[in-house]
Amino acid sequence: FKGKMMIVHDPSRLRVACLDAFDAEAPGKRLLEFVEQEQAIAGINGGGFVDLNGVGKGGMPLGIVIKDGKLRAGSLGGEYSIIGFDQSDRLIVGTMTGQEAMDRGIRDAVSFGPTFIVNGKAMEVAGSGGGLNPRTVLGQRADGAVLMLVIDGRQSHSIGATYKDCIDVMLQYGAVNAANLDGGSSSMLVYNGEVQNVCASLYGSRPLPTAFIVTQPLDEGGN
Repeated sequence: FKGKMMIVHDPSRLRVACLDAFDAEAPGKRLLEFVEQEQAIAGINGGGFVDLNGVGKGGMPLGIVIKDGKLRAGSLGGEYSIIGFDQSDRLIVGTMTGQEAMDRGIRDAVSFGPTFIVNGKAMEVAGSGGGLNPRTVLGQRADGAVLMLVIDGRQSHSIGATYKDCIDVMLQYGAVNAANLDGGSSSMLVYNGEVQNVCASLYGSRPLPTAFIVTQPLDEGGN
């Protein structure tokens, strides 16, 4: 398999971008659109979404969506897989209720999985993880740097990666926490206005309800 790894040294620049309103019958936004909308420098696809027969419009996320500390999808009582950042810019991965996420100060998060690495320990992931597929993985090193991995798949130059492959790569890069984001034809990395990987979909970038974006660095004046 072949892929791209982006390392963001300042974790406070990671944010969730999402649609203004969620609707299964309405189209989502393509990753490039999210990046442009947020005037971001980079982005990867985010959490899962309603995708009946593989032709979903990308307008309705699955699980929880938290943006800027506000619960945008999901409920306080529901239990969800969480992949996101708290107010201290630490990557939090695991399962909790919406209320627990709010109480823990989660500022930006989506749902997917499985969790790959927790506190430096690789998790036991059953089977090969759906075989060889395109993958998107989010991780964080002990020094706070964020690891954004996108692996191509279903193509001649890169068949794809298993869950174990992803865990091995993230450990190699020093991840202490990491989790699997939506993959398949959704997997995409954008940097400086250009797609950096080869999308598995013949129709190009898929519409999405959420993404993780990297905001522009602050200037010397703190603006």
